[in-house]
Amino acid sequence: MKLRRVFNQTVLMLLGGLCAWTVMVMDGDASVISEPTSEMQDITSGFTKQVIGELPWPITKIKANYVRDGHVTHRTDQMSITLKGDVRSPNGQVLYNMWDIVTDDKGWEFGGKFLIYNVNKLLWHPQRTDVFKISQSRRFKAGKKVWIGNKSSTNSSHESYKTTLTYMKTKQYYQVASQIKLVPHITTFDSGAHSMQGTGTQVGDLITAKFGRQVQTARVTHDGHWRIDWGKELQGSGKVTVTETNDYDDVPGQTTAIVNNGVPRTKSKIKLNLFLTGGRNFSTTKDQAVLIKGMVVGTDPSDLQRDVKLNNQDLTIHFAHADGTPIMSYRANGTEDEPHKAGFFHLKLPAEKLQRGINEIKIWVTSPNGQQSNIDTLKVTVAGGLSFEHIVSQIRFTSQQISTKETLIPAMNQWQVAVKDARSGGSAWYVYATATELATENHRLNGDLVYVNSAGKRQIMTNQMTLVGACTHSKGKSVVTDVAKQWQERRGIFLDVQPGMYTGDYHGKINWSLQDTPQA
Repeated sequence: MKLRRVFNQTVLMLLGGLCAWTVMVMDGDASVISEPTSEMQDITSGFTKQVIGELPWPITKIKANYVRDGHVTHRTDQMSITLKGDVRSPNGQVLYNMWDIVTDDKGWEFGGKFLIYNVNKLLWHPQRTDVFKISQSRRFKAGKKVWIGNKSSTNSSHESYKTTLTYMKTKQYYQVASQIKLVPHITTFDSGAHSMQGTGTQVGDLITAKFGRQVQTARVTHDGHWRIDWGKELQGSGKVTVTETNDYDDVPGQTTAIVNNGVPRTKSKIKLNLFLTGGRNFSTTKDQAVLIKGMVVGTDPSDLQRDVKLNNQDLTIHFAHADGTPIMSYRANGTEDEPHKAGFFHLKLPAEKLQRGINEIKIWVTSPNGQQSNIDTLKVTVAGGLSFEHIVSQIRFTSQQISTKETLIPAMNQWQVAVKDARSGGSAWYVYATATELATENHRLNGDLVYVNSAGKRQIMTNQMTLVGACTHSKGKSVVTDVAKQWQERRGIFLDVQPGMYTGDYHGKINWSLQDTPQA
């Protein structure tokens, strides 16, 4: 049996002739979004370099507050830019001032600082960090480009401050200010009840429920839920409208439910919506079952998405491996405290039906009428086997000027490729790595990611599986081995760059594979 764990989204970036390799592991649950905070965060990697104009800056770091997914938001009101490098006059005349500005597509200035340090100098060596305050009236527009640029002037006058300024503008880095579509859901509602509950998109978002002239509000809590208390039973017939909004200029979302004097629904053509309430990532052992909790909400698209009352006897919960091989099926059984609560389930998935290591499990719901819910994914790690303990999330290679000869570039920080082996003694394992081609939109990198073994032999990793580590476990207990610790100055993974390449932003991926038998 071969065991395999692949990490994708390994991105290589080659910026303006300087080489930087970034490994990003995307691995987590799709859950409620945390509300951005006022803490300043490094968002340099979230910007795309596209120089428009003259005199580009030597920018090394960009930070901002109220950041979401590495991007500024409508609430961002402070940014900082760190400059380190040389700025040379583009026309041989005196570079006598510079503005640091943040602009949008129309070139508006959101805040700037006038610098007079460069009077009568053709070359400027900035070593500084400038902080920009963005007023509430000039906030970034969500979904629109935000540029980092500069405005400078050159003039041969020794009294440049008396000279009419003729500015040159440069836009250098940009990103799109974060904007998402808010999607609220109603999960529990009965027209005769005094309250309704549901889920939201982002923590802290405002939920507004309106029924006739009655309006109630709530906030999305840290676990993604909200609750509206009406204070009394809703009377008459009509539509309850629930709207989700926030201060980030995100696209508002809306959902509705029908009040019909409390008359229950009887239609069978419903849509089943599966929600996991007990998490998606689990760790267990071979002799211990995994408790899976969730709920199923029924809606009828023909009647404005009103929630439909469900019967547990009509709901079958299915579990299968990632390749579709069935594992188990159960009837919904309510909650632990209320076994007959309709639409809820708490089920124990036997670990002996799973393999050691990481298992991706598909889960969905069906009804006797032929309806099927959305398919969700669980990750169950069964201890006592072979698995990746840790893989470094980010690697950068040393910066190099474009060379006229072949260059082997090492990583700046330490690789970490740790394997956990909890099997019995005398078991072997092998780690393989495969790299994709590195390319911009227009050019392929003239070079490859290579592995240099202990004998000094180079093995190209591009589009071919390469053995980068192996071990035989001889102890009777769990052992963690970092393969990369064996890589020395002349051994390990390097970037082999050939002459004649183009500057630009290069991207690629690296995949890791862990197996208990050698690759044929």
